Amino acid sequence: MTKLDSHETKTAFAARVGLTKGRISQLVAEGLPVRADGRIDVAEGLAWIETNLDPARRYKGGAPSATGRTATLAEAKRLHEIVKVQRARLAFEREQDKLIDADEARRTVFARARAERDAHLAWVQRTAPLLAAELGADPRATFAALDRMMREHLEHLADLPLGSLSDGA
Repeated sequence: MTKLDSHETKTAFAARVGLTKGRISQLVAEGLPVRADGRIDVAEGLAWIETNLDPARRYKGGAPSATGRTATLAEAKRLHEIVKVQRARLAFEREQDKLIDADEARRTVFARARAERDAHLAWVQRTAPLLAAELGADPRATFAALDRMMREHLEHLADLPLGSLSDGA
């Protein structure tokens, strides 16, 4: 997927968020940040729209009117705009490689864990005879003990929550 510029014209930004250029101009008048060259920084623009069209803040001026139908239609339009902006933000973050597919991540982590497990078990097979020779011990007994200990260690690691393995970075 080709990456887009992080700065867009008002027209391109309007298309990204699913609004008209006129609506973007209204939002600019309300404070949507615009660069000196008239272009909009996509990340800043998306953040501003999300913040300023946030459903939790939509009644900032008071409760909606009691007329019902008009307030409901206005709120539906506003919520629709918010959803479009959120979708645009996700698409932009995907273009910037800030998002990954969850299923792909699970498959990758599982494959890596399996490869590491297999590497540790292969290490036992390579190391046990060398260790037995160095210590003058029975190679079969050394392999059996080392294999058992490695499997217990791997089971212990498998039981740990992922967050507990964090290096704090």
